[in-house]
Amino acid sequence: MRAPAVALALASTLLACGSDDPSFPIELHCNPLGIDSCMAPWPSSVFEVADGSTPTGRKLAIPDGALLTNANAAPVDPAAWNRADGYSAAAPMVTIFPGGIDGSTLVNQTRFADSLGASATTVIVDMTTGERVAHFAELDMTATAPDRQAIIIRPAARLSGGHRYAVAITKAVKSKGGGDLPVSPGFQAILDGTTTSHPLLEAARPRLIEALDALDAAGFPRTELALAWDFTVASDEFVRRAPRSARDQALTALDATPSTYRTESDEPIGDGTQIRRRIDGYFKAPLFLTQEGAYAPGTVLDLDAAGLPVLHGVYDAPFTAIIPDCAYRSPTPVGMMIYGHGLNGSADQVASGAVRDTAAEACVITVGTDMRGMSSRDVGNIARALTDLNRSSEIFDVLVQGLANHVSLARAMETVMATSLFVCRAEDVAATGCTQGAQLADPTKLYYYGLSQGHIFGTTFVAYTPNIRRGVVGVGGGNYSIMLERSTNWPTYRQILHGAYPDDFDVVLAINLFQQRWDQTETSGVSDVVLDGTPLGVAPRQLLLHMAVGDDQVPNLATEWQARTMNIPVLEPSPYVPFGMTGMAGPITNGSALVIMDGGAPPVPLTNEPSPDTGMHGLTRSQPASRRQIDHFFRTGEVRNECDGACFCADGKCN
Repeated sequence: MRAPAVALALASTLLACGSDDPSFPIELHCNPLGIDSCMAPWPSSVFEVADGSTPTGRKLAIPDGALLTNANAAPVDPAAWNRADGYSAAAPMVTIFPGGIDGSTLVNQTRFADSLGASATTVIVDMTTGERVAHFAELDMTATAPDRQAIIIRPAARLSGGHRYAVAITKAVKSKGGGDLPVSPGFQAILDGTTTSHPLLEAARPRLIEALDALDAAGFPRTELALAWDFTVASDEFVRRAPRSARDQALTALDATPSTYRTESDEPIGDGTQIRRRIDGYFKAPLFLTQEGAYAPGTVLDLDAAGLPVLHGVYDAPFTAIIPDCAYRSPTPVGMMIYGHGLNGSADQVASGAVRDTAAEACVITVGTDMRGMSSRDVGNIARALTDLNRSSEIFDVLVQGLANHVSLARAMETVMATSLFVCRAEDVAATGCTQGAQLADPTKLYYYGLSQGHIFGTTFVAYTPNIRRGVVGVGGGNYSIMLERSTNWPTYRQILHGAYPDDFDVVLAINLFQQRWDQTETSGVSDVVLDGTPLGVAPRQLLLHMAVGDDQVPNLATEWQARTMNIPVLEPSPYVPFGMTGMAGPITNGSALVIMDGGAPPVPLTNEPSPDTGMHGLTRSQPASRRQIDHFFRTGEVRNECDGACFCADGKCN
């Protein structure tokens, strides 16, 4: 049986480039389930093969030419993605339909519960468990033409590593004009049982039929579907193997050759009454990068044949430390806190005003280093990668070095810095009454505080670092693929990306490809195990999340996504309790929680577009209530409400 004439006409642009079969005009290296995009729908088992050597029993096998090609006619080499045994647990499912989609027929982010009902217009089924997956669906509102406007299906929380999922767009989803969506030749061939000449479709046929059966069992028969497909999520073992190996190798190297540091400056901030010393310098970190770790094009994570980082001695990583005056006056040594900097920032953000206030309030010695891969000195590499995805490893894999640097900093703080740098000097004795040579820091009390990007990567740092007891992460979240387009920071980066990949749908696909590589170091890779710790070889820990309603740089959707995945409660009273979460009155003892603060921002868009500048991204760090809460949490492990009722912040103050 031939595919419907309308679908054939819509796919005619592919005819000259691919198949010899005029009844099935899809290029042989392209996904045969889609129309007008070689990659769509994505992710898809069409680009998987069986592989008994992997934890999932699958491996990606994306053909050459199937991924994007930039404006300079450089195709993306799939090799870096084909290392994986499945797709991202965080990235959305995307496709396009010629003529576009009527967005009113989709279940949006205010209706997560409806995505689990019998009348859902899009469906995700966990084929490993048979359970439905809560999600929402939206259109790419940045697209300029309906034909290139993606439908984006976003799960409410992290998918399960190693599981297989079926996805469906039902016939209840309508086209822009209100009619039925066109059915692709490939999907029609699966529905009809018609054999085609397309090798990828025929290889995937048995699994696609299994996906249809799973959807039918969930109450969505194939006769009601406009498109359906399946895919395998990468195993947790694969996602975590490189960062865990780097962590373990770094600690082993530091056991053999203890940490060292050198200082370049050591001065008070202001009159020293709040911060007695700001220290800038370098510490030695085990190196896993090529080109001796140079900040230069072509510097990447050196991987062996098994895909694990290769150690190349040590190199200098920068640090900035601040010691509050109270540490000199404390009757006992105080705790230490590692601070994670913001977007493409640097170690010296430790000396910013909000961090100084927090360090003084909690009386913790605070130290930061660069998140190598996404620090200020990496911006050139980031720009190059946006223009050519073949340079992606210069960002995403290099972030493993950033994680190793932070792990190495923690070790230095617990050892040589605690015993020889964070001590009472002769010049401190008269002013503070401390005993010369006395150790100011308690190496058994190591905490973390990170904001924005420092939240996003800080969650992973807390997850992998052996001796972090408790961490506070604010105005960040999980899953860059949901954050980017909604952030006020994104338009500049999108302009670069769109200039190199001018097709609107290609931009959506590029973000999806980025997410797959980000998973190993951002929150999405560890959010389900960070509190347990055992799967990562560390002890359990506590994590406190701070969120500001209407955040314009990191959308609340991303913070809620992380909190849902972590299965933590919302501290009540609260301005609201997100879908799928439970409120719990404080104090929450020996646990973790999400704390929501409302600074009175106007509602942000429900679409994947940047929010207007609300000012809320800086709300939580500036609040006395936040600082009191952090202090109490670090000292006791309790999450205690420091607001007068729910944290509604009059005039920007949550006192």
